[in-house]
Amino acid sequence: MSEETKEQLQEQIGDDYRLQWIIGHGGMSTVWLADDTRHDREVAIKFLRPEFSNNEEFLDRFRNEAIAAESISSDHVVATYDYREVPDPAGHTNCFIAMEYVRGESLADLLSREGALDEDIALDVLEQAAHGLSITHRQGLIHRDIKPGNLMITQSGEVKITDFGIAKAAAAVPLTRTGMVVGTAQYVSPEQAQGFEVTSATDVYSLGVVGYEMLAGHRPFSGDSGVSVALAHVNNAPPPLPTSISAEARELIGIALRKDPQTRFADGNEFALAVNAVRDGRRPPQPASAAMSGVAQEPSPTASTHMLGQVARPRTTQPAAGTGASGAAAKKAGQKPARKSAKKSSGGAFGIGLLIAAIIAIAGAIGVWTAAQAGLFDRQPRPTPETTEPEVVTEWVTPTEETVEPNQEAPPEQVTTTVRPEPESAPAEPTARERETLSPPPLTSRQPAPPRPQPNQPSVPPAPTSIPDAPNPPESAPGASQTTLPAPGGDTADDPVADLENLLGGV
Repeated sequence: MSEETKEQLQEQIGDDYRLQWIIGHGGMSTVWLADDTRHDREVAIKFLRPEFSNNEEFLDRFRNEAIAAESISSDHVVATYDYREVPDPAGHTNCFIAMEYVRGESLADLLSREGALDEDIALDVLEQAAHGLSITHRQGLIHRDIKPGNLMITQSGEVKITDFGIAKAAAAVPLTRTGMVVGTAQYVSPEQAQGFEVTSATDVYSLGVVGYEMLAGHRPFSGDSGVSVALAHVNNAPPPLPTSISAEARELIGIALRKDPQTRFADGNEFALAVNAVRDGRRPPQPASAAMSGVAQEPSPTASTHMLGQVARPRTTQPAAGTGASGAAAKKAGQKPARKSAKKSSGGAFGIGLLIAAIIAIAGAIGVWTAAQAGLFDRQPRPTPETTEPEVVTEWVTPTEETVEPNQEAPPEQVTTTVRPEPESAPAEPTARERETLSPPPLTSRQPAPPRPQPNQPSVPPAPTSIPDAPNPPESAPGASQTTLPAPGGDTADDPVADLENLLGGV
């Protein structure tokens, strides 16, 4: 709505109310947030559309309903403060209702976000709404449009019924008008859908449909059009609620949704008594029974009421910044909730940060302990043992035989020495004995004893003075001996060269 339209409306309503900005739209009205300058309070002003304001029959009935609603005093009904009819320069009559401004959200918004509610919370909503209906029904008023959109949830978990009297006044308008619907098809009672005379039981049926939706997460009937849904309310039985819902709660909703209004709870008072019994773990009493003769007490706040207030989110539509005085007021009004939200967010972020820091510290301690067990912090790196193949030293020795056939060369004797070095943690200088074992001196330094001469036989040529370095040594002749010497440090021999001399000397 333009600033010019706002100024025109402000001139019509006078100085008693100072308009701020639009907070909602309805099928028949536009709702403004305003300041009540006389009583120093915020109010919601609902302006009816001109097409309804110009209908005399509608004005008569709506006027009576608005005056009657001013006398309703209940914590579960939105209070009506004022009703006025103001003519405009064009000769039209503009009427508006000044009502209590509720900071909260509608049950419709809550269900669209949360889906099905817990049974305890759903029963809490039903008892508060039923108690509000009981007050209005005692004054002879019928709401006729009970639905989640007309149930407001405050930040303290309080349920308030709004839009009293408008639906009943709308019944005076001919139904042939395009787009006009008496009540809401998804929540309309069978008798109201058929155009029969309605009683307080019609509000009980509509509230029963709301209870079904809160428990099941969906409405009992759906269709392609409002007419098909209304016919389903008239002819079809609602699908049974899931067995996860208590038997007492299922029976409560079943009684409220009976097609015959004479077999339902008669009014909001009976419905409130039945809900209270179910919340205590008892079966709901039957309509018109002796248990229904009492007066329902106003429900006291419980833990479920507190939980309901926690999930409700207050919403107020504000214009964009920079739209004159209204924009400045919106900015001023919006600063405080923003700071509160930021404070809550900061506190939550701080707690999450502490938790993450603790997790990181624990993970770091585990990593340090694991690294210490693996020896990553040792000053000397642990050597990796190396596998060394044993060295094989082959020496060819031609011993002196006692008896040698004439013209026959004695076969050389093959002596193989296998050296297995001991594994060490680090390379070290070999000892003198190890050097002697690994690198034996040439045989030229030690000559075998000369053979004893034999009569009438030629002398045998001396043994070679050097070790042949042939890759493929000659095969040993039959009778040649092969000896494998043990590794240094063994129990059998200390010096392989000395052992070799002893061997040759024995031969």
